[in-house]
Amino acid sequence: MAREEPVDELAEIQAELQMVKKALRNGTGYLGMKGETLQRYLLQLNEKENLHLSHKLRNLSGEAPASMRGQALEPFLPSQSAPQQPQSPAVGTNGRGISEGSHGEAALASGVTSAPSEGPGGTGGSPATGPNSSDARRLQLQHRDPPSGAAPAFNRESLEEVHAHLCAWEAVPVETAKALRALSALAYADALKVGSDESILTQVLRVLDIHENEDHVQLAGMRTICNMAYSAPIALGKLASNQILSALLAAAVRTSNVKEIGAKASEAIARIIAAEVAPEEAPEGAAPPAPAVVIDGPGALCGLFSAATGGEASWQGLAAQLVVQLVSNEVVGPLLVARRFTDAATVSTTRASGWLTLAKQLVLCDCPDLPLALIDAGAIAASAEMMRDSLVDGPAQLAGIEAMSALVGNRWSGLQAFAEAKGMERIEGAMKEHLSDGVLQTKGIRALASGVQWPEDVQQKSSYSFKRSVDLTKTAMSQHVNNTELQTAGLEALAKYLDKMHCIEEVKSSGGEGLVKAMMTRHPGVTKVQTWGKIVLDGIGVDRHWAPRGGTTS
Repeated sequence: MAREEPVDELAEIQAELQMVKKALRNGTGYLGMKGETLQRYLLQLNEKENLHLSHKLRNLSGEAPASMRGQALEPFLPSQSAPQQPQSPAVGTNGRGISEGSHGEAALASGVTSAPSEGPGGTGGSPATGPNSSDARRLQLQHRDPPSGAAPAFNRESLEEVHAHLCAWEAVPVETAKALRALSALAYADALKVGSDESILTQVLRVLDIHENEDHVQLAGMRTICNMAYSAPIALGKLASNQILSALLAAAVRTSNVKEIGAKASEAIARIIAAEVAPEEAPEGAAPPAPAVVIDGPGALCGLFSAATGGEASWQGLAAQLVVQLVSNEVVGPLLVARRFTDAATVSTTRASGWLTLAKQLVLCDCPDLPLALIDAGAIAASAEMMRDSLVDGPAQLAGIEAMSALVGNRWSGLQAFAEAKGMERIEGAMKEHLSDGVLQTKGIRALASGVQWPEDVQQKSSYSFKRSVDLTKTAMSQHVNNTELQTAGLEALAKYLDKMHCIEEVKSSGGEGLVKAMMTRHPGVTKVQTWGKIVLDGIGVDRHWAPRGGTTS
């Protein structure tokens, strides 16, 4: 019997989802199902898709995408794996009910689906083990003292009374959660009305900061914001701000026993982005909806990237993970992602080291078309500019070397863009400025050594100088004598320069021969140091069989 080819079940589910959505939009049948029956079938398919996506995300590890394995992702540096990504629920199923008016239609149009949102009532959770919050986001507010006596009842259907209770009793977690659950229900019913009141959104952020360790408050707050995001004008006009997106990112990566907190935060982010890139379509024959009022800022997707750069590393990992989900669900395409990410480099709230770290993660995430799109969008030039403008920032310089190395990869267009951006000058500057950083020096050595293999016109365009590279390599080796990885990289680089450029005098100058012998003497048990050291000695005309007489020197 012939062996069956493996079936990509997730792809089949997603293809069927598109057919069901099309049938619902057109009012036609699918497999004999129509109306509510077909809507229930859509929910079942969404549940299956969510399970598969969640399983896939749990298995995201340090591997590069399968389509890119075996390729030289980073010619400047040794092969590196993709960064570990924080675990957060997939942007997946919609349990709200498609027949509930415009919210369900928005889910169909955007391609982003959700877990059930909370109406009146709801459940709390156990205290968090510790949130991953950003100091830049936290308002550091002192809560107002609650009124004396027992908390009064309030009309849950009155926005004014709910807001008043949320403000008056902000110091009491139970009462805060109670008011937020009521506010979530009101936002579910009329997102535009609730989200239009600036003071309400400000108070929601305030209580989330005050009670950052209270799961039941955080969950109710995320449900409230997520329900507001169902209104495209609110999503773009109010929620696509750095402050809101930062709060959502912090909640999404927060350590908690209540997984729905992260799920709701991730869903809210996805809906905000979908409102910008996949606006709700008007029903056939109806007038198109009025354009949403966009905030005075970078916009949703660009704003997400800018906000992610300002927090911890887990924020950047989550942003890359969300991009994979949104591209996979066809909410946004790689070209738009690349343009918005490059735009984020110029936003005032963007942090250089965070942006450069995220650039590398986007290249290595499971989105094969994204690296070339980033190159075309000018991400390499933006990386070089960021390195130039943040020269004294060591983490930014290290992240910049890694980001440009990942972007160039084995791509000719990447190398051309790197040369035009004078990327080697940025790496040289980083090495001169941060001589004590062994990791940066090691990666810089390898990056510089890659230039000897470039065509001459590319070397000229990039202002590449093998002589400066040799000097920087020897300087780094002399400053980090106990760093075996750096010594290995340095000796290997010197061997490359000798092989390609025949630069015997440059390597021997300023005590080069003595430096090589000293490092071989210091590290007699390191095979790579001994092997590359002998190759270098042979290259400069010294007996390659020379061996240290003693052990490690002091």
